[in-house]
Parts: sequence; structure tokens; C-alpha cells
Amino acid sequence: MTTAMTTAMMAVALASTLFLGSRTARATEIRTVARTLGEGYMVRAPGPEGLLLSRRRLVQYINLGVYDLLQPRDAGERRRAHEDGQLRIVTSMRIRHDFGSYAREGQSQADLLVKQIDGRQIDIMFAYLEAENLRGMIDVRAGRQFEMSGLDWYAYDGAWLRLRTPVHLGLEAFGGFQVDGSALFGFPTFELDGTANTPADSKRSPMVGAAVSAVGIRWLDARLAYRRTFSPASLNEKILNDDGSAGLAGAVDQEFVSLTVAANAAKGQLSPYAALRYNLGTGRLDDVSVGLQIAYTPKHLLRAMYMRTRPVFDLDSIFNVFNLQAFEDARLVYQVGLGTRWTLAARGQFRFFRDATTAHLATAPEQKVRVGAGGGATASFRVRRFSARLDGQGIGGEGGLRLGGSLDTRTMVAWDRVALDGRLYAMRYRDEYSAVREGHSIAVQAGVNVQLWRGVHLAVLGEEMFTSFYTQAFRVFGALTADWTLRVGR
Repeated sequence: MTTAMTTAMMAVALASTLFLGSRTARATEIRTVARTLGEGYMVRAPGPEGLLLSRRRLVQYINLGVYDLLQPRDAGERRRAHEDGQLRIVTSMRIRHDFGSYAREGQSQADLLVKQIDGRQIDIMFAYLEAENLRGMIDVRAGRQFEMSGLDWYAYDGAWLRLRTPVHLGLEAFGGFQVDGSALFGFPTFELDGTANTPADSKRSPMVGAAVSAVGIRWLDARLAYRRTFSPASLNEKILNDDGSAGLAGAVDQEFVSLTVAANAAKGQLSPYAALRYNLGTGRLDDVSVGLQIAYTPKHLLRAMYMRTRPVFDLDSIFNVFNLQAFEDARLVYQVGLGTRWTLAARGQFRFFRDATTAHLATAPEQKVRVGAGGGATASFRVRRFSARLDGQGIGGEGGLRLGGSLDTRTMVAWDRVALDGRLYAMRYRDEYSAVREGHSIAVQAGVNVQLWRGVHLAVLGEEMFTSFYTQAFRVFGALTADWTLRVGR
């Protein structure tokens, strides 16, 4: 049995004991969300033959949440007050399969790639027991969970604890095992890059961390966190290496310090934010994001954003020895509301590519900074049962040329139970280094979203696309969603 299943079962058992053992419980809220997604289309396989492979994918999401497990303290309350603490269970499972020809096994490395992408069928996204505001100061989660700390995203099977102090500081500690994407009930989205299809891909990796955060301050959201993921040799003695030997050497897989700060000042008119992630393993700042939003009148809004990022790999990966340059992007957006129906926006964008001197060759680049620039404009219209959005954009310079535009509409009919969607978009692109990456695409989309019953929706979307490489490319997407909430008990 996997660590995730064991932890999840312990969480469910503990919550059930607390719930069933409490004879004075008033009512518990249960929420179920079942979403079925299906899509079908053709994809062109690489190679001169131009082989078309079919994709027939079916994905089922099943979410279950059990809330308000603790009874109210006062007899007149229907719900327990927030300051008295609460207990809940939150779970999500995904079942997926591809029935198309894309799922056919390839040869050599292609075989491994296809299995890695579509070989999974059951994923446990998250499953944890959460206690909030116990004794007015303690928050706990146990089970499979994922966390977003600024620009650091990760998933693990374990426990998280936060102690809220009277001085508006939260002291956090967490630990467990990194989610193994290759396991039966794994979750491959957060799998570490750089070790796929190697013995290290299935290793067991504990993870520990700590954080300090601002709590109870309405105008400030801030968190400083440290996280370390490592692979002890004692836990991976049975893994076979490529040469047939058993056991992996102990190693540190990831070690980060992350910071996120967001504020809301001047009655919401000024909203700055910043986030970063420093890689202690490589000794460099991998990701930075800063921005400022100024709403200097109720109708005028100005946003400035800057982002700098570079690929992050498992410290065991050979990709860490390559000189991977960071990608930088800066944008400025101005938005104005014209009455209650129209909203106009204009934006400018700059991309920066920096080349450093190659140390081992002692060669300097021709240009230290190469720039790509562009912009766009958007007009949005909205009335009671109709909305439309027209957008145009373009960017050129370093990285090639991209020109495009789109028109989106939504019309509500049948007492707002049916939404009719339409979209038209076109794109012209040209790569400055490869003549093969030059062409155009034009697509028309039409869809309908129907409320079959309260909490039950059916959505169907079809698209016909014409490109430089396809005479036509039709695809269809469907989604059936059932979202119900009920309260049980007295």
C-alpha cells in the first residue's frame, strides 16, 4: 500500500471516529462534484510521413468534501463559529484513459515517452483531513496535499502544522514524502523534471520544510518558506541502476527558499506584490515576479508586471550543468471602463534574452541583451444576457513574429439556463531561426452550456481549424458536471 493511501485512510478513519463518536453533532455538510470530460481530435506525428494519430480521451474527476464535522458550542447556532475551530475532509480523484491511436506503443525512446504521458489511469490529486483554528491558534492538515508558496509549487504525502501567534505571525512546519508520479495512485503533475525514465524516477524522497507567514492582517499576505527534498540511500536500497547494481546513493533533490508578499493599501487603490524562489542547490535565483496595480479612479486601472524565470531540474539531473539562460518578460496594461457596458484595455510587452560569456571557451556573445517587443488591445462589451470580447495582439523581434486576434461571445437564453458560446481566432507566426516554423492558423469554435438541473451542467464545444499544415482539423470537447451540497444530521 502506498504512503498516500495509508495517510488518506488514516485521515478518513480519524475524522469518522470524531464524527460518529459525537452524539450531539447537529449537522454535517457534504459536497460532491463529479465532472466527466471527453475530447476527440487528430494530432500530427513528427516525421516526413505526416501520420495522423487520433486522440479519444476520457477523464473523470470525483471530488468529495465533508465539512462541519465539529458540533456548534452554543445550542442556538446552526453552524459552529469560526473562532471555535472546525474539522473537514477534502478529497479529489482523477480517472483517465486514451482510447485513440495515440496510445499505441512506439519504439525505443518514443515508447517510453508515450507511456510516461498517457500510461496513467488513476490519480489521487489530494486527500487530507484539515483542522482549522483549534484552540484559536492551531491549523493542521494530514494526508496528500499540495502547496503554492509564491513561485514554489509542490505536492507531498504528510502533515502540515501552523501555530498562529498573538503578534500576527504564523509559524509553520511540514514534512512527509514527495508524491511519486510513477506509483499506482500517484500524481505526476509535480514530478521533478530531469530524471524521467531513469531509476531515480521511482525513488522515495522525504520532504521537510518550515515557514513564517503573516496571519490576521487584512491588508497583507506574506510568507517566507524553506523546503528541502532529499533521497536517503537507506530508503532506496532495492532500486536497480542501469548497470544492474542495487541501491541509489543518497542525494539532495531540491532545496529552495521562497518568498511571497502581496498588499492592499489606500483602500484598494494600490496593490503591489512580489514573489521569488531561490535555489540553494544551484546557488541562483530561479524565479522572480513583481507587479503593481493602481486603481487611481473607479474606472481607470494601471498594471505593471515583470517576470524572470529559468528551468528547474532535480539536482541529480545532468541538465543542471548546462548554461540555461533565464527568460524575462515585462508588461504594462492600462484599462478604462466606459459606462457599464464597455471596457477598453491596451498593453505593451517586452521580452529580454540575456547571453553571458561562456566561461570554458572564454567567448563573448555578439549581443548581451536581445529584445522582443509588442503589444495589444482589448475591447469588452457586456449587457444583461450578452457579452463579447475583441482582442488583437502582436510581438516581434527576438524569438520571431506573432500576430493574432480573437473574437469571443456568450449569449444567455432560455431563462439563463442555456449559454451559447462562439469564438473566432487567427494567428500568423514566423520563427527567425527555422523556416519550418512559419505559417498561419484560423479557427472557428461553437459551443453550448446547458443547465440540465440545479447543479448539473452539460457543455459541448466544437472547433474547426485550418492551418499551414492541416487542410482541416476538427476537434470536439464535452463536459458533464454534477455539483451537489447537502447537510445531514439534526
